[in-house]
Amino acid sequence: MSSCMTFFQRLECQILTGKKTATIRDKSDSHYSVGQILDACTHEDGRKMCQIEILSIESLKLSELNRTHAKAENLPFVFVLKWIIRKIYPTEQDLFFIQFRVVSGC
Repeated sequence: MSSCMTFFQRLECQILTGKKTATIRDKSDSHYSVGQILDACTHEDGRKMCQIEILSIESLKLSELNRTHAKAENLPFVFVLKWIIRKIYPTEQDLFFIQFRVVSGC
């Protein structure tokens, strides 16, 4: 059985159309490896959206997030990205920027 990385359902279209090409996770969700192929599933119900390939994994601090990270997350501004990350990880400073590409639909 393949691994599954979960995403909120509202991000499905952005992922499938290639507008969202990265995700930011904390240490507990950073166990992936470059080149790994895994299912992208909905967080809410575990439904498979597509398969993705991990292209890169970068360790970084919240303070290091920049325009490149926001763009890969399909967000217009860094402050919006930081606000969203704070909602998901209220106290975490050590994060992982994981870039991916869709390799097959479902």
